[in-house]
Amino acid sequence: MATLIMRRGSHYFSAPPVRYPIGQGSVLLWGMLFLWGAGGAGLWFWLLQGAGDSVARLSVALGVWLCAAGAVVHFWRQRLDGVLQWDGVRWHLEAGPPGDPVHPLKGALWVRLDLQSHLWVCLDEPGGRRTWLWLERQGAPERWGDLRRAVYSRPKPEATPADEPAAARRPPA
Repeated sequence: MATLIMRRGSHYFSAPPVRYPIGQGSVLLWGMLFLWGAGGAGLWFWLLQGAGDSVARLSVALGVWLCAAGAVVHFWRQRLDGVLQWDGVRWHLEAGPPGDPVHPLKGALWVRLDLQSHLWVCLDEPGGRRTWLWLERQGAPERWGDLRRAVYSRPKPEATPADEPAAARRPPA
């Protein structure tokens, strides 16, 4: 059995700096389309079972399904393209297509779902805004290990308490 021994004074393990591309998420797109299609199949089955004899119920169900389709399209068109960067102290998100002016976002990154080759993360900015990102290994396989180490590492000791998200800070006693 291996034991991890931490030397006195080295309470922080930090990951190397990493830049990781974000944007295209084929697994996310196919998953959203699958859920939307499954909803359509459920609606069709419901209609075949006799629920379609009420025009009001049919209209509401079809309206909800079309709203779900609109939400999928809206979400897909509003996703961010850019580069996620860890400098050892804080996270930066350079969002925007290549060639456009960069609007960097800074904040703390929290993992919300870890599927080993896919990560769903939330970037909490100091102003309270949240940016949700879907990261896939296929974006840059050679840097995936560094990214995974970075999302689970603690900031270097020179990070200030202002760099922590509000939920992690304790109120003064």
